[in-house]
Amino acid sequence: MRVAYAMFTAATLCLLNPTAGQAQETLRLGAPIALTGPLADAGVKSKQGYDVCVSAVNAKGGVKVGGKSMKLELVEYDYQSETNRAVQLVQRLINVDKVNFLLAPYGSGDTKATAVVAERYGTPMVAAAAATASIFDQNFQNLFGVLFSNSMITNAEVAYYTKTTPDLKRVAVFAMNSLFPKAIAASLVESAKAKGLEVVYNEIYSPDTSDFSNILTQVKSLKPDWIYATGYTQELVQVRRQMNDLGIEAKLVTMTAAPAYPEFRENVKALAENVTTNSWWHQNANYKDDYLFGSSLKYNEIFRERFKRDATYLEAAATASCETIAMAIEEAKSIAPDAVRKVLREKTFNTFYGPIHFGKTGQNDVNAALVLQIQKGDLVVLAPEALKQGQLNVGFPAKK
Repeated sequence: MRVAYAMFTAATLCLLNPTAGQAQETLRLGAPIALTGPLADAGVKSKQGYDVCVSAVNAKGGVKVGGKSMKLELVEYDYQSETNRAVQLVQRLINVDKVNFLLAPYGSGDTKATAVVAERYGTPMVAAAAATASIFDQNFQNLFGVLFSNSMITNAEVAYYTKTTPDLKRVAVFAMNSLFPKAIAASLVESAKAKGLEVVYNEIYSPDTSDFSNILTQVKSLKPDWIYATGYTQELVQVRRQMNDLGIEAKLVTMTAAPAYPEFRENVKALAENVTTNSWWHQNANYKDDYLFGSSLKYNEIFRERFKRDATYLEAAATASCETIAMAIEEAKSIAPDAVRKVLREKTFNTFYGPIHFGKTGQNDVNAALVLQIQKGDLVVLAPEALKQGQLNVGFPAKK
């Protein structure tokens, strides 16, 4: 059976598959996806990751459930980057479309809001793009997160930069007023202070900010060695351009997580040079995956052939969230939520994305943090040592 797609607009709610909600012999995964609105770039990446998983599972005959195989069917709606709409759509997916399991929307905030609904109905939901620990401390029994915690990322960044740049002393931090950007910025502040760095600036900005001149002028006056900015792609593109306009210099400039996406480099072009970032995954880790893809590199080859570019951590995490559900069902030999939930709680899933073990809170507790830098237009892995592709370029020029 073909994959079902659904689109939700302000004027109409229409499933593209007219049989949605009827009895079927497929496993139905429900996914609210931000295909329009400010989160659309991330939403499209999530969709691409899900599509790769569904295609791969169905190409191998489907998911083995006891003595039979069941094809995967993805039922998706566009929640238009609006949290309340995402909540409404999860309710519809459970009650009307009768999905078996859920894939969470993009971001920690929307994941947390929809996890309440999943919990109410006892429907396991796997999140591909939620790393903030505070959403996993709610005692949810049905929420599982592929991304490991923000603190693992920021501890790796601070450890690497303080080792490679011994004269790094002062850091300025500013973050979008949204759950994930604020949380990872707060984690960076904690990690930096623990290593003896002085945090000379620590502020938040509104999600609708387009003029960052006041923030950047204050930061410039403080002469930090390291500037750490968080937000989503369109905001950080503006930050980088306005940093250039103001002639800001620093030893290091880190942005989370926009530079991990090709759209950032495409938009700011030469201004991307030497910007550092972080990631939860990179194809060069080359983890083994005996269930679907063989390895990280082979997964990326499949993705690149289909979408004509390399996968980022976001598409890969979306694929892995779908894959872990399929693996858990096969291990449970059942599609019963209780049986699958038990496997998700207990098993370590060895995937192309790396080992995934949903710890006590439901969040992946396997640390595989990556530190990266844009060099000559390419994203280069700096750490960990086993995956290192190059040396850190210290020094962030004011003008290009």
